[in-house]
Amino acid sequence: MKYLLGTLPERAISGPRAMRLLGLSGQMCQSTTGSASEDSDELVFADEDESDNHAAPDNQIPWRILIVDDDADVHQSTLFSLGGETVLGRPLHFHHAYSRAEGIEVLSKCPGIALVLLDVVMETPEAGFELARHIREEIANSDIRIIIRTGQPAMLSESDATNVKDINRFILKSQLTHSMLLDVVTSEIQQFQDLTS
Repeated sequence: MKYLLGTLPERAISGPRAMRLLGLSGQMCQSTTGSASEDSDELVFADEDESDNHAAPDNQIPWRILIVDDDADVHQSTLFSLGGETVLGRPLHFHHAYSRAEGIEVLSKCPGIALVLLDVVMETPEAGFELARHIREEIANSDIRIIIRTGQPAMLSESDATNVKDINRFILKSQLTHSMLLDVVTSEIQQFQDLTS
């Protein structure tokens, strides 16, 4: 597998309640954080006058995003663009898959994913749409937001894509900027929050 086994950083999860909300047990599924800093075992004490001491635990639970694309550069550029960002006051946490089959595996092991950034053409020309149908029909999850990102504009027009019930957005990689990606991710996570709250 090309994706990594890891754990959410302790600062991103607050106690057993948060673990239950994310559907997590002792071992965490594959993921990477969006921040540049590395976790360490060093003991650090917060300042006593720090104003975040009374922050709600839910604000520390990250939004979990699954990137499914067979191009490693797309994964890296997404992390570069969104790494360290917060959406609706919560950090972003990334999971990686490089094919439809890997996407299915990550989804089966990692409940609580809010958003899938999905390529169309991977191991087959329709792999992305097949994964979207799997999410909606096999898993029967209508809450996860699915954004198709494709570099093949001739395969499907945007108007056709909006008629595909399995996906929520369709964007071309060639037209995507940092601000556009952040706006789309923020909008779709807001939709996810509205559906699940």
